[in-house]
Amino acid sequence: MSWASFHMVEVMSSAKFLHKRTGYLAAALSFQQDTDILMLTTNLMKKDLASPSSVDIAIALNGLSQIVTPDLARDLSPDLVSMLNHSRPYIRKKVVLALYKVFLKYPEALRLSFPRLKEKLEDPDQSVVSAAVSVICELSRKNPKNYLSLAPQLFKLLTTSTNNWMLIKIIKLFAALTPLEPRLIKKLLPPLTNLIQTTPAMSLLYECIYTVITGGFLEAAGESGHALAATCTNKLRKFLEDPDQNLKYVGLLAMGKLLITHPKLVSEHKDIILECIDDEDMSIRLRSLDLVVGMVSRKNIIDIVNRLMGHIMPKTDTSPEASLHAPSTIFDAVYRIDIINRIIFMCSQNHYYHLNDFEWYISILVDIIYASGVNVGDIVTNQLMDVSVRVKSVREYAVKQMFNLLEDKQFLETANKRDSNIAVLSAAAWICGEYCNYLENIPSTLECLLLPQTAKLPVKVQKIYVHTIIKIYAYWTSELITQWNDELQREFTKVTEVMRDKMDMFTHSTDLEVQERAYNVKSIFNIILDAVTHPTKDFNEIPSILESLPELFFIYELNPVAPRAQSKVPVPEGLDLDSWINAPLPDLVLDSDSDNSISDSAVYKKSSKHGKKKKSRSKVYSSEDEEDKEKRRLARKELHKNDPYYIMSDKHDRGKSRLIEFDDVDSIPVVELDVEEINSRVDKLKRGKKPKRSKKEKREPKIPVYAEEEMPENAEESEEEKVVIKSKATKKNDSVYVKRSTRDIFENNEDTGLDNVDLSTPLGADEKFQQVQAYLSPEELRMKEEAKYIRDRKEMRELKKKNKEASVQKSKKSSKQESADKPVEKRKKKKEAKKSKTKKESAIDASADTVEENVALDTTLNNHIDTLKAEQENTPADQVIDVLDNKDLTISVSLSLESFEAPVITASFHIKNKHADQMLPTLHLEFPQSFDIQLTETGNDITHVASATETFELQANEEVECVGRFNISSRSRHDLHIRGEVYFDIEGSSALNQYTIEIPIPVAIFLDRRYAIDPSTFGNLLSEHGDEFEYHDNVSVEIPIPADASIEKALINVLEAVTKTSGLSVVEVVPGAASLYGKSIQNVQIAGLLKYTLSMDTEPKIVTLSVDLKSTEEDLLSALTITLAALKLES
Repeated sequence: MSWASFHMVEVMSSAKFLHKRTGYLAAALSFQQDTDILMLTTNLMKKDLASPSSVDIAIALNGLSQIVTPDLARDLSPDLVSMLNHSRPYIRKKVVLALYKVFLKYPEALRLSFPRLKEKLEDPDQSVVSAAVSVICELSRKNPKNYLSLAPQLFKLLTTSTNNWMLIKIIKLFAALTPLEPRLIKKLLPPLTNLIQTTPAMSLLYECIYTVITGGFLEAAGESGHALAATCTNKLRKFLEDPDQNLKYVGLLAMGKLLITHPKLVSEHKDIILECIDDEDMSIRLRSLDLVVGMVSRKNIIDIVNRLMGHIMPKTDTSPEASLHAPSTIFDAVYRIDIINRIIFMCSQNHYYHLNDFEWYISILVDIIYASGVNVGDIVTNQLMDVSVRVKSVREYAVKQMFNLLEDKQFLETANKRDSNIAVLSAAAWICGEYCNYLENIPSTLECLLLPQTAKLPVKVQKIYVHTIIKIYAYWTSELITQWNDELQREFTKVTEVMRDKMDMFTHSTDLEVQERAYNVKSIFNIILDAVTHPTKDFNEIPSILESLPELFFIYELNPVAPRAQSKVPVPEGLDLDSWINAPLPDLVLDSDSDNSISDSAVYKKSSKHGKKKKSRSKVYSSEDEEDKEKRRLARKELHKNDPYYIMSDKHDRGKSRLIEFDDVDSIPVVELDVEEINSRVDKLKRGKKPKRSKKEKREPKIPVYAEEEMPENAEESEEEKVVIKSKATKKNDSVYVKRSTRDIFENNEDTGLDNVDLSTPLGADEKFQQVQAYLSPEELRMKEEAKYIRDRKEMRELKKKNKEASVQKSKKSSKQESADKPVEKRKKKKEAKKSKTKKESAIDASADTVEENVALDTTLNNHIDTLKAEQENTPADQVIDVLDNKDLTISVSLSLESFEAPVITASFHIKNKHADQMLPTLHLEFPQSFDIQLTETGNDITHVASATETFELQANEEVECVGRFNISSRSRHDLHIRGEVYFDIEGSSALNQYTIEIPIPVAIFLDRRYAIDPSTFGNLLSEHGDEFEYHDNVSVEIPIPADASIEKALINVLEAVTKTSGLSVVEVVPGAASLYGKSIQNVQIAGLLKYTLSMDTEPKIVTLSVDLKSTEEDLLSALTITLAALKLES
């Protein structure tokens, strides 16, 4: 609305109240910070602010608060400060509120006007005081330190005022001041406690409770802090019971703050908090979930988790089969993922401190796996593996549940779904393989791991599957050894052969690691089959490889490693970590290391961090003398300098690892393995298998037996670690569930300038408001302009006078020279006049002949114009283009516009095999998507023709036709191309042939050929809407006329070529010219004037076309200009 800005200012300056109010309202709605006309409103607002009418002042203040700019704030701030003493409280209140907007735009005004603003806290009118408190409260958000001096006045208002809204602002202000001045807490505690106990206003009550919780009042209250916290929780319960959703939300928010310091008091209201979980409002549910996570304990964790599980899966049928990846009818996937994360956080925090029944937790994790439409496979996988490793007593149950997952074929079918939890099968396979002694049916487990569906699983799952197969197989062989006989051997051989053959689906995997593991396992199977089927000794003797195979996997038991295990490794006696194990090789010692070792005297000290404190020792060593080192360093530099394979560098990368090759094989350390110890561990593992249980038996929850965290031998706990462990034992809940923080949508950077304002120092003598420069009155301005005009006129007359004198002197010099040359010029003019007379006579005769010819030509063109229009309307705009022609095949395409309503181009491809004795087994086209052109599906009207994206098989000399539809999303321009790739195989050849095809889209295809326009309509269009045709261009083309063609026929062919190439239609033909018009399907109009001239003297004769075009869009005009410039007449 910039066109109306000046008129708004005129209405704002009206003397009538209704007009003035309308003008200020329009300005507030339409003016922006960069509106130029705002500079004219300064004097207008000064006048309105000084008006005797309070209504005019109020309107000006309201308008100023909406359209204030830095310049307006600077110029009007002195007037506003002076109005703080206005006789009417209504005006004083509005001035105080308007000053806040002025401070945001002009922060310097805050320091100059703060003493006057501070006085308004003691104003006799309560509305003015309330406005001043509101402004100070908002200003304190950025820099509360500036307002500590107002604490006495604010405290007085807190204890005496009855205005609830003002009390809320004061309490918010004190909440910002108490962190800066802790002594305020003891002063504020009695009035705040009194307000909490007595006030009936829910808004004021919440603000008091929130300030007490977050401002450190509970800690400062000492022994009475617990009673005050209990009072706050009881009051907050009323918020949760209130039907108002807003009160319920803020109550939960305050409960969350109180949960950090007093979790027991919040847990007493567990019933009402759990009811809020089922609330319809999503924000209330999330806030209540935060509370539930914080108040969980060993007694209530099962009830809470079961309650939350109802929000994940439908309650109608909770069986895994029924709910497998079906869309939930309760909550969306994002909410359920949040629920699952909270459940896992509650159960796993503090090393599963709240869990007693780990079998229940395993069942919960399995239920989560089957949660409909939620992908949480990674986090569940980590939990299943962590629990199975840490808790020994749950391993048998975990193996049973994981076996059920492995044999669930319906779950395997969800591998390709986006929301599938198929990644959890890696944990299932790992647990079954690591603790295979708990498996009830080993052959069934191996069969599940070798199902055909496993080839569709993710690569990381297949890796675990392959490793698990050989581990379970190794354990199975250890069981069969005790029962070995001929029949068992034959059955064992058959099973091994089947497993070896089924490993082929892993060897054909696209992942290198899966292939490597599968080939290793397959090789082990081949070795076992050779040993079993071709025994070297007695046929009934057990092959040695079957006895030694379990030792590869079950020598040591897998236990969790303590977090500080690495730092607890004691240094063996006699081991000096500071000395070289072997003498360093000269060529592998860094220059910087040798320099540092000499300059720093090579002093290395190491102190023990273990419980047994060892004496710190130091060792000073020097490997060689300084002279020898320097000689060797120089020799090495010279060697590297002449080495073409060594890259010199100024800086050494100390952090990079370097490979050191040792030629001495005997230096490799050898580890001795105790065979008896290995066999004893294998026997223990065999005896660890427990008998099968009947499915109908009910088991009571077992007391969890935890696996000990492994620590190095002779490791002792330090005093610091004992204190940490003791504090963890006494601390029940030291973890808080934290979600990722999001951007604050209410964040406002407008008040950043207030951070640099310092109100603690008094004003200086030179700190004053800037004096606004007075504007000239209209009479003074008129006189000033007149004086300037007179001065300019005088300077102009003097300049003209000087120029006139200079021109007179030049004319005198030139006249003398002209008088000498006049006789010669007269004789030349007579001769030229005679020649021109003869030329004019001949030109008149020639022009008469040309006019007669042009009239005849125009008559012929006018007679042909109707036929040309009819042909143009009935002829489809198909363009046949040859895109590929080589020794193998030819591809041509014809482009046509599918309809005039949408820019969709149909491309009909004709593909022919040029080989007479070879076929093309496979041929297909691919068209990548782009921003301009997108391949769409073929319409129903041409379903009898194959799609361009299908794969074809072309016999010898066979030709096929296919169709592709392309949606054009950009405007028509000259560089639009359909780009694609053609791939085909040739019979008898293994090479894959690939060619790039590029189909230019002619601009004429976008013009609507049905649209015809008569000359009168065309003239009215240009006269009424000529300004819309703002883009202009011109093109000139010379076209030779064939010798055997008549001029009339040649001009008709030229006109047809122009209309066919450009898509423009002929409106009217006049002598020597024709008017053209076109309209694209994208509503872009283009008009043109075609002029032609005949050159009859040349051989062959030439028609010169000059086309002037103007359009409403630049791209279409440029495309038509380029198209017409390349125009050629078909022979």
